[in-house]
Amino acid sequence: MAAVAVEAPRTRARLDGWRYPLAIGVLSRVFTFVVVGAIGLTRREDGTSVLDALLDPFGKWDGIWYQRIADYGYDPTVAHGNGVAFSPLYPLLVRETAEALSVTYLVAGMLVSTVCFLLALVLLHRLIARRSGERIARTAVWLTAFFPVAYLFSSVYTESLYLLLTVLTFTLLERGWVLGSSVFGALTVLARPQGILLTPALALRIWKDEGRHPSWRMALRMLPLLLLPLAYAAFGAYLYYRTGNPFATQTAQAAGWGRGINVLLVLGLPIAVLNGLYIGLHDTSRLMYIVDTAFAMTWALLLIEGLIRKRLPSEYLLYGCLAVILPVLAGTYLALPRYGMGIFVVMWLAAIHVASRPRLSRGLKIALPLALIATAVISVGFERYTP
Repeated sequence: MAAVAVEAPRTRARLDGWRYPLAIGVLSRVFTFVVVGAIGLTRREDGTSVLDALLDPFGKWDGIWYQRIADYGYDPTVAHGNGVAFSPLYPLLVRETAEALSVTYLVAGMLVSTVCFLLALVLLHRLIARRSGERIARTAVWLTAFFPVAYLFSSVYTESLYLLLTVLTFTLLERGWVLGSSVFGALTVLARPQGILLTPALALRIWKDEGRHPSWRMALRMLPLLLLPLAYAAFGAYLYYRTGNPFATQTAQAAGWGRGINVLLVLGLPIAVLNGLYIGLHDTSRLMYIVDTAFAMTWALLLIEGLIRKRLPSEYLLYGCLAVILPVLAGTYLALPRYGMGIFVVMWLAAIHVASRPRLSRGLKIALPLALIATAVISVGFERYTP
């Protein structure tokens, strides 16, 4: 009887840990489906069913590519062969889900993304609560769920899967399960190339845990980390088999999206919004570039302040910095808002500041949903912004 009495509070504590993030996740998904679906209905064309009009916005932009890959694989004859610019894990999950449930790739992608997102919020809440407390954990969950482009967490995009895998990687690392952490880290690499940036962060944590002194034990503990570069190399080998070019991903991104290397953009991150203002004022068709650069600067300042004040353990900050720098190094601030919302470290740092300011916290609970509506209207309704 005593064991049962002790277990009951533990069970209730676990349920409480799931209840809030799941409630916020479901609330945000209902809100998202209503907002984006309504916009889809207003753009309904003759001959299009109501259901198709409701769901179509969730398969736009990169979602089209992932559906093509799920259908055709990396066929070099499809879409000029540029499908190799996208990583394989997400479209593979979409294909398997579509076949298992006998649904379209669009519906399968939405299901995969939404389920991954809800699981990610639960794990994110638990991870942050252990380090920073319940209030900051709840704030991080709210900020993530209602971020202005959070509708992508239910779209045919990798955002939800990437968030889930990175949080899982660090969750297992916190428990000392280096092999499990490395396995999920390798899966993250196959979900998005930025996953390779987990490697130095995981290595730093192991180095710290082993007393910062090289040893055979440290070398053995770091051995599983090789799974991450091996996963990256394995996809490159597959691309070589399919296309004859192991770096086909980088080639396709440069050819199809104009991505290259630009160190100056990285150096300019702390004042990035000035660049956005200049471009936006001289070319009104690119006013939304101001948004991209504003968020780029915001992520940079949060990370810089976090480093100076040591807000989080160094391995988290290292991962956060690298995850922001890499897409900028490719030569653009484009998509920095959605990249940032998927980098849980950035949202964690933002939550630390918001949670300590009650007025700001209350204001954001109104402002963020309104910003999500506005962003959805601009991007999905008027097609003036590609998230």
